[in-house]
Amino acid sequence: MLDTAIQILAIFSMIGVGVVAGKWKWFPEDFSTHLSKLLLRVFYPSLLFSAILRNYTLSAILKNMVLPLGAAGIIVMGWSVGWVAKRYFVRHFRAPTRRAFHFSCTMNNYSFLPIMIISGTALGEKGVAMVALTTIASDTLMWTLGFRTFTGSKVRLRTLPALLLRPPILALFSAICALFIFHFLGITQESLRILPVRVALDTLYKYLGGATIPTSAIVCGMRLAQLDIRGLFSSLQLAVAGCRMILIPALIITILCFLPLSGEERTVFGIIALMPGAMVGVSMAEVYGGDVPFISAMILNTHVLCLVTVPIGLWVLNTVTV
Repeated sequence: MLDTAIQILAIFSMIGVGVVAGKWKWFPEDFSTHLSKLLLRVFYPSLLFSAILRNYTLSAILKNMVLPLGAAGIIVMGWSVGWVAKRYFVRHFRAPTRRAFHFSCTMNNYSFLPIMIISGTALGEKGVAMVALTTIASDTLMWTLGFRTFTGSKVRLRTLPALLLRPPILALFSAICALFIFHFLGITQESLRILPVRVALDTLYKYLGGATIPTSAIVCGMRLAQLDIRGLFSSLQLAVAGCRMILIPALIITILCFLPLSGEERTVFGIIALMPGAMVGVSMAEVYGGDVPFISAMILNTHVLCLVTVPIGLWVLNTVTV
């Protein structure tokens, strides 16, 4: 439990750098928008692409399809709870705020923070690879269901190709296509450890991909620096925090206790389900338009709350058996 709290506090320290940068106006006002574009177009796709190629073969992905399927189930559960709340309890708010509420219930920090937490557990890089595999479903739904929820725009057949060509999705499917090619050409994981290839993948993973978490945290902090503190304690913020951090994880953990999963799979799903709001939501609001103040406050509130809910949720998951 202490290790988990320390990992979460590390996120807060990076967010704090962004808050200081925003308060002291170290950069121009549009700097966070440009940083968000760099995050979504370079850093995060590099992390996804390299994590898949470094840790999986095509047969391993097919063998572990329960991971992306489970991640999809977690997102659909969040979307369902958010839809009910948006339809019946937050109808009187502005449309951008209602969409931000629904998005916050649908998409949590399914990648950045779970990777930090699980890398410090006994699962190590194997756990990181398992989280990376779940992102095949999570990122596909982020840029289809999540994007539609966030912006209100409908996903139509004629616009679907452009949606799927967004850098994170393109990186994921490029990695899977590469694994297909490797499979049919007989290229093994050992072949990818040849010095030039290994150095290229390590560079993508450690340097470009490694910038994902701090960049996302700094962008979030810069936006929090502009936030009116009264917005942190509104009734809507309390509602979204309750849905995101208590109701949705409780439903998912209950289901996990009854499913025939391995201990590793249950741990990965539990960690993902317990995660706070998606920090990338601020970058999405910056780039695609949205209620930035609401998203920023939600991220801070849910991250503070997860210092308590994540250790408790993992304890429940590890001690309750059916």
